[in-house]
Amino acid sequence: MSYHIDLGQWNQIFAVPTSVVDRHMKLASEAQLKVLLYLLRHAGDQKDDADIADALGVSSDEVRNAVAFWCERGLIRQDGGELSPQQNHARSDISAPEVPKEDVKKNHTAISRAVRPDSAFVSRLLKEDTILAGLMEEAQSVLRKPLSPGDTATLVMLYDTFGLPCEVIAMLLHYLADSGSANMRAVERLGIAWSDNGVNSAEAAEREIERMASSREAWGRVCALLGLHNAGRPTQAQLASAERWVNTWRFNDEMIAEAYDRCVNTKGAYNMSYINAILKKWYEKRIFSLDALRAFEERPAAAKTPKQQNRKGSVFSADGASFDLTKYEKQSLFDD
Repeated sequence: MSYHIDLGQWNQIFAVPTSVVDRHMKLASEAQLKVLLYLLRHAGDQKDDADIADALGVSSDEVRNAVAFWCERGLIRQDGGELSPQQNHARSDISAPEVPKEDVKKNHTAISRAVRPDSAFVSRLLKEDTILAGLMEEAQSVLRKPLSPGDTATLVMLYDTFGLPCEVIAMLLHYLADSGSANMRAVERLGIAWSDNGVNSAEAAEREIERMASSREAWGRVCALLGLHNAGRPTQAQLASAERWVNTWRFNDEMIAEAYDRCVNTKGAYNMSYINAILKKWYEKRIFSLDALRAFEERPAAAKTPKQQNRKGSVFSADGASFDLTKYEKQSLFDD
Protein backbone atom coordinates (compact mmCIF):
# COMPACT_ATOMS: atom_id res chain seq x y z
CA MET A 1 0.00 0.00 0.00
CA SER A 2 1.39 3.37 -0.95
CA TYR A 3 0.54 6.80 0.40
CA HIS A 4 0.71 10.22 -1.15
CA ILE A 5 0.18 13.67 0.33
CA ASP A 6 -0.61 16.48 -2.04
CA LEU A 7 0.37 19.59 -0.10
CA GLY A 8 -1.31 21.71 -2.70
CA GLN A 9 -4.62 20.80 -1.11
CA TRP A 10 -3.86 23.23 1.71
CA ASN A 11 -4.62 25.97 -0.77
CA GLN A 12 -8.18 24.72 -1.13
CA ILE A 13 -9.59 26.23 2.05
CA PHE A 14 -12.75 28.06 3.05
CA ALA A 15 -13.44 30.55 5.82
CA VAL A 16 -15.38 29.83 9.01
CA PRO A 17 -16.51 32.80 11.13
CA THR A 18 -14.74 32.93 14.49
CA SER A 19 -18.11 33.38 16.24
CA VAL A 20 -18.93 29.76 15.37
CA VAL A 21 -16.23 28.64 17.81
CA ASP A 22 -16.29 31.57 20.22
CA ARG A 23 -20.05 31.82 20.75
CA HIS A 24 -21.99 28.95 19.24
CA MET A 25 -19.89 25.77 19.49
CA LYS A 26 -21.19 24.95 22.97
CA LEU A 27 -24.84 24.96 21.89
CA ALA A 28 -24.66 23.72 18.32
CA SER A 29 -25.40 20.06 17.69
CA GLU A 30 -23.25 17.80 15.56
CA ALA A 31 -25.75 17.99 12.70
CA GLN A 32 -25.92 21.80 12.89
CA LEU A 33 -22.15 22.09 12.69
CA LYS A 34 -21.98 19.60 9.83
CA VAL A 35 -24.58 21.50 7.83
CA LEU A 36 -22.86 24.83 8.37
CA LEU A 37 -19.47 23.48 7.30
CA TYR A 38 -21.03 21.83 4.27
CA LEU A 39 -22.76 25.07 3.23
CA LEU A 40 -19.57 27.07 3.66
CA ARG A 41 -17.57 24.50 1.71
CA HIS A 42 -20.08 24.51 -1.15
CA ALA A 43 -20.74 28.25 -1.25
CA GLY A 44 -22.00 29.15 -4.71
CA ASP A 45 -23.28 25.64 -5.42
CA GLN A 46 -26.96 24.87 -5.71
CA LYS A 47 -27.87 22.29 -3.03
CA ASP A 48 -31.27 21.28 -1.70
CA ASP A 49 -32.22 19.63 1.59
CA ALA A 50 -32.02 16.14 0.12
CA ASP A 51 -28.54 16.74 -1.37
CA ILE A 52 -27.16 17.96 1.93
CA ALA A 53 -28.88 15.25 3.95
CA ASP A 54 -27.52 12.53 1.67
CA ALA A 55 -23.98 13.95 1.75
CA LEU A 56 -23.90 14.23 5.55
CA GLY A 57 -25.91 11.19 6.57
CA VAL A 58 -28.58 13.22 8.35
CA SER A 59 -32.29 13.75 7.72
CA SER A 60 -33.80 16.57 5.70
CA ASP A 61 -35.53 17.79 8.85
CA GLU A 62 -32.14 18.07 10.56
CA VAL A 63 -30.84 20.09 7.61
CA ARG A 64 -33.76 22.53 7.83
CA ASN A 65 -33.38 22.73 11.59
CA ALA A 66 -29.68 23.52 11.21
CA VAL A 67 -30.32 26.28 8.69
CA ALA A 68 -32.91 27.80 11.02
CA PHE A 69 -30.47 27.53 13.94
CA TRP A 70 -27.76 29.53 12.16
CA CYS A 71 -30.29 32.08 10.89
CA GLU A 72 -31.58 32.63 14.43
CA ARG A 73 -28.06 33.26 15.61
CA GLY A 74 -27.55 35.89 12.97
CA LEU A 75 -24.82 34.06 11.08
CA ILE A 76 -26.68 33.60 7.80
CA ARG A 77 -29.80 35.06 6.24
CA GLN A 78 -32.41 33.10 4.30
CA ASP A 79 -34.42 34.72 1.54
CA GLY A 80 -36.61 32.01 0.05
CA GLY A 81 -34.15 29.36 -1.07
CA GLU A 82 -31.18 31.71 -1.09
CA LEU A 83 -28.71 31.82 1.80
CA SER A 84 -26.30 34.69 2.32
CA PRO A 85 -24.06 36.02 5.11
CA GLN A 86 -25.91 38.14 7.62
CA GLN A 87 -24.32 41.56 7.78
CA ASN A 88 -23.94 43.22 11.17
CA HIS A 89 -25.81 40.33 12.76
CA ALA A 90 -24.47 41.04 16.22
CA ARG A 91 -23.88 44.43 17.75
CA SER A 92 -21.64 44.81 20.77
CA ASP A 93 -23.11 47.74 22.71
CA ILE A 94 -21.62 46.87 26.08
CA SER A 95 -18.27 47.60 27.61
CA ALA A 96 -16.28 44.83 29.19
CA PRO A 97 -17.18 44.41 32.87
CA GLU A 98 -14.64 45.63 35.39
CA VAL A 99 -12.56 42.65 36.39
CA PRO A 100 -9.95 42.59 39.17
CA LYS A 101 -6.40 42.67 37.79
CA GLU A 102 -5.82 39.23 39.23
CA ASP A 103 -8.55 37.83 36.98
CA VAL A 104 -7.89 39.72 33.73
CA LYS A 105 -5.75 37.00 32.17
CA LYS A 106 -8.05 34.20 33.30
CA ASN A 107 -11.28 35.81 32.08
CA HIS A 108 -10.05 37.78 29.07
CA THR A 109 -11.43 35.33 26.52
CA ALA A 110 -14.82 35.02 28.20
CA ILE A 111 -15.35 38.76 28.61
CA SER A 112 -14.20 39.58 25.08
CA ARG A 113 -16.87 37.35 23.53
CA ALA A 114 -19.76 38.70 25.65
CA VAL A 115 -21.90 40.11 22.83
CA ARG A 116 -25.57 40.67 23.51
CA PRO A 117 -28.11 39.61 20.87
CA ASP A 118 -30.10 42.23 18.99
CA SER A 119 -33.63 43.25 19.95
CA ALA A 120 -35.33 41.37 17.11
CA PHE A 121 -33.77 38.07 18.16
CA VAL A 122 -34.57 38.72 21.84
CA SER A 123 -38.20 39.51 21.05
CA ARG A 124 -38.63 36.39 18.91
CA LEU A 125 -36.99 34.12 21.49
CA LEU A 126 -39.12 35.44 24.34
CA LYS A 127 -42.28 34.80 22.34
CA GLU A 128 -41.20 31.23 21.62
CA ASP A 129 -39.84 30.32 25.07
CA THR A 130 -42.34 30.79 27.90
CA ILE A 131 -39.82 29.62 30.54
CA LEU A 132 -37.35 32.30 29.44
CA ALA A 133 -40.14 34.90 29.49
CA GLY A 134 -40.94 33.80 33.05
CA LEU A 135 -37.30 34.33 33.99
CA MET A 136 -37.62 37.97 32.94
CA GLU A 137 -40.55 38.40 35.32
CA GLU A 138 -38.55 36.85 38.15
CA ALA A 139 -35.51 38.98 37.33
CA GLN A 140 -37.59 42.15 37.63
CA SER A 141 -38.83 40.98 41.02
CA VAL A 142 -35.33 40.11 42.28
CA LEU A 143 -33.70 43.27 40.93
CA ARG A 144 -36.68 45.37 42.06
CA LYS A 145 -36.78 47.37 38.86
CA PRO A 146 -38.11 47.06 35.31
CA LEU A 147 -35.64 45.44 32.95
CA SER A 148 -34.17 47.69 30.31
CA PRO A 149 -33.70 46.29 26.78
CA GLY A 150 -30.01 45.90 27.61
CA ASP A 151 -30.80 44.01 30.82
CA THR A 152 -33.11 41.65 28.94
CA ALA A 153 -30.53 41.09 26.22
CA THR A 154 -27.88 40.27 28.83
CA LEU A 155 -30.07 37.58 30.41
CA VAL A 156 -30.93 36.17 26.99
CA MET A 157 -27.22 36.11 26.15
CA LEU A 158 -26.45 34.08 29.27
CA TYR A 159 -29.22 31.65 28.31
CA ASP A 160 -28.78 31.40 24.56
CA THR A 161 -25.08 32.12 23.96
CA PHE A 162 -23.51 30.83 27.17
CA GLY A 163 -25.93 27.96 27.71
CA LEU A 164 -27.09 28.63 31.28
CA PRO A 165 -30.54 27.15 32.05
CA CYS A 166 -33.20 29.55 33.30
CA GLU A 167 -33.21 27.99 36.78
CA VAL A 168 -29.45 28.50 37.07
CA ILE A 169 -29.74 32.16 36.05
CA ALA A 170 -32.51 32.59 38.63
CA MET A 171 -30.29 31.08 41.33
CA LEU A 172 -27.49 33.42 40.28
CA LEU A 173 -29.82 36.43 40.55
CA HIS A 174 -31.03 35.44 44.02
CA TYR A 175 -27.47 34.87 45.24
CA LEU A 176 -26.31 38.29 44.07
CA ALA A 177 -29.40 39.93 45.55
CA ASP A 178 -28.78 38.25 48.91
CA SER A 179 -25.13 39.39 48.86
CA GLY A 180 -26.07 42.98 47.95
CA SER A 181 -24.54 42.88 44.48
CA ALA A 182 -27.62 42.53 42.29
CA ASN A 183 -26.63 44.71 39.35
CA MET A 184 -26.54 43.61 35.75
CA ARG A 185 -22.78 43.99 35.41
CA ALA A 186 -22.27 41.54 38.27
CA VAL A 187 -24.91 39.22 36.79
CA GLU A 188 -23.13 39.18 33.44
CA ARG A 189 -19.65 38.69 34.91
CA LEU A 190 -20.69 35.86 37.22
CA GLY A 191 -22.90 34.22 34.60
CA ILE A 192 -20.05 34.03 32.10
CA ALA A 193 -17.74 32.66 34.79
CA TRP A 194 -20.31 29.98 35.68
CA SER A 195 -20.68 29.01 32.04
CA ASP A 196 -16.92 28.70 31.54
CA ASN A 197 -16.57 26.67 34.75
CA GLY A 198 -19.36 24.22 33.90
CA VAL A 199 -21.87 25.53 36.46
CA ASN A 200 -24.80 24.71 34.21
CA SER A 201 -27.21 22.76 36.43
CA ALA A 202 -29.16 23.53 39.59
CA GLU A 203 -27.00 21.08 41.56
CA ALA A 204 -23.76 22.63 40.32
CA ALA A 205 -25.10 26.13 40.99
CA GLU A 206 -26.04 25.18 44.55
CA ARG A 207 -22.53 23.86 45.19
CA GLU A 208 -20.96 26.98 43.70
CA ILE A 209 -23.18 29.27 45.77
CA GLU A 210 -22.19 27.39 48.92
CA ARG A 211 -18.52 27.75 47.98
CA MET A 212 -18.83 31.48 47.28
CA ALA A 213 -20.78 32.04 50.49
CA SER A 214 -18.07 30.20 52.39
CA SER A 215 -15.40 32.40 50.79
CA ARG A 216 -17.26 35.58 51.68
CA GLU A 217 -17.76 34.39 55.23
CA ALA A 218 -14.04 33.66 55.48
CA TRP A 219 -13.23 37.10 54.07
CA GLY A 220 -15.53 38.73 56.60
CA ARG A 221 -13.77 36.87 59.39
CA VAL A 222 -10.35 37.94 58.11
CA CYS A 223 -11.46 41.58 57.78
CA ALA A 224 -12.80 41.63 61.35
CA LEU A 225 -9.70 39.90 62.69
CA LEU A 226 -7.21 42.19 60.96
CA GLY A 227 -9.22 45.38 61.42
CA LEU A 228 -9.78 45.90 57.70
CA HIS A 229 -12.77 48.20 58.02
CA ASN A 230 -14.50 49.59 54.92
CA ALA A 231 -12.45 47.25 52.76
CA GLY A 232 -14.97 47.49 49.92
CA ARG A 233 -15.85 44.72 47.51
CA PRO A 234 -13.18 42.00 47.78
CA THR A 235 -11.28 40.88 44.71
CA GLN A 236 -11.22 37.25 43.68
CA ALA A 237 -7.65 37.02 44.98
CA GLN A 238 -8.71 38.30 48.40
CA LEU A 239 -11.64 35.88 48.56
CA ALA A 240 -9.43 33.00 47.51
CA SER A 241 -6.79 33.85 50.11
CA ALA A 242 -9.31 34.11 52.93
CA GLU A 243 -10.91 30.85 51.83
CA ARG A 244 -7.49 29.17 51.82
CA TRP A 245 -6.42 30.45 55.24
CA VAL A 246 -9.71 29.70 56.99
CA ASN A 247 -11.29 26.73 55.23
CA THR A 248 -8.44 24.92 53.45
CA TRP A 249 -5.46 25.43 55.74
CA ARG A 250 -7.78 25.82 58.78
CA PHE A 251 -5.75 28.35 60.72
CA ASN A 252 -7.33 29.77 63.86
CA ASP A 253 -7.65 33.46 64.59
CA GLU A 254 -4.45 33.59 66.64
CA MET A 255 -2.29 32.23 63.83
CA ILE A 256 -3.75 34.56 61.20
CA ALA A 257 -3.27 37.51 63.56
CA GLU A 258 0.30 36.43 64.25
CA ALA A 259 1.08 36.28 60.54
CA TYR A 260 -0.44 39.74 60.13
CA ASP A 261 1.65 41.16 63.01
CA ARG A 262 4.85 39.72 61.53
CA CYS A 263 3.97 41.16 58.15
CA VAL A 264 3.37 44.65 59.54
CA ASN A 265 6.48 44.52 61.75
CA THR A 266 8.63 43.65 58.75
CA LYS A 267 6.90 45.47 55.88
CA GLY A 268 5.42 48.36 57.80
CA ALA A 269 2.05 47.75 56.20
CA TYR A 270 -0.56 45.10 55.42
CA ASN A 271 0.48 42.92 52.49
CA MET A 272 -1.72 39.96 51.61
CA SER A 273 0.93 38.18 49.53
CA TYR A 274 3.37 38.36 52.42
CA ILE A 275 0.83 37.05 54.94
CA ASN A 276 -0.05 34.24 52.54
CA ALA A 277 3.65 33.29 52.29
CA ILE A 278 4.02 33.16 56.08
CA LEU A 279 0.91 31.02 56.53
CA LYS A 280 1.93 28.77 53.65
CA LYS A 281 5.23 27.96 55.36
CA TRP A 282 3.48 27.21 58.64
CA TYR A 283 0.94 25.03 56.85
CA GLU A 284 3.69 23.07 55.11
CA LYS A 285 5.30 22.40 58.50
CA ARG A 286 1.92 21.53 60.06
CA ILE A 287 2.22 24.24 62.69
CA PHE A 288 -1.30 25.33 63.58
CA SER A 289 -1.03 26.91 67.03
CA LEU A 290 1.03 29.59 68.72
CA ASP A 291 2.34 27.06 71.24
CA ALA A 292 3.62 24.84 68.44
CA LEU A 293 5.15 27.84 66.69
CA ARG A 294 6.90 29.07 69.82
CA ALA A 295 8.20 25.59 70.57
CA PHE A 296 9.62 25.28 67.07
CA GLU A 297 11.24 28.68 67.07
CA GLU A 298 12.71 28.21 70.55
CA ARG A 299 14.57 25.07 69.61
CA PRO A 300 18.27 25.26 70.49
CA ALA A 301 20.33 26.83 67.72
CA ALA A 302 22.42 23.67 67.54
CA ALA A 303 19.36 21.79 66.34
CA LYS A 304 19.09 24.01 63.29
CA THR A 305 21.09 24.01 60.11
CA PRO A 306 23.00 27.19 59.11
CA LYS A 307 20.27 27.94 56.57
CA GLN A 308 17.70 27.93 59.34
CA GLN A 309 19.25 30.87 61.22
CA ASN A 310 17.18 34.01 61.27
CA ARG A 311 18.63 37.04 59.51
CA LYS A 312 18.22 40.60 60.70
CA GLY A 313 15.21 42.31 59.21
CA SER A 314 13.56 39.11 58.01
CA VAL A 315 10.43 37.30 59.08
CA PHE A 316 11.21 34.05 60.85
CA SER A 317 9.39 31.19 59.18
CA ALA A 318 8.20 27.89 60.54
CA ASP A 319 11.31 26.07 59.39
CA GLY A 320 13.64 28.77 60.71
CA ALA A 321 14.43 30.21 57.29
CA SER A 322 13.92 33.88 56.58
CA PHE A 323 11.71 34.82 53.69
CA ASP A 324 13.12 36.13 50.45
CA LEU A 325 10.84 39.17 50.21
CA THR A 326 11.41 39.67 46.50
CA LYS A 327 10.51 36.06 45.80
CA TYR A 328 7.31 36.04 47.85
CA GLU A 329 6.09 39.43 46.72
CA LYS A 330 6.31 38.25 43.13
CA GLN A 331 4.81 34.85 43.88
CA SER A 332 1.19 34.38 42.91
CA LEU A 333 -1.30 34.01 45.72
CA PHE A 334 -2.58 30.93 43.93
CA ASP A 335 0.78 29.13 43.86
CA ASP A 336 0.19 26.51 46.52
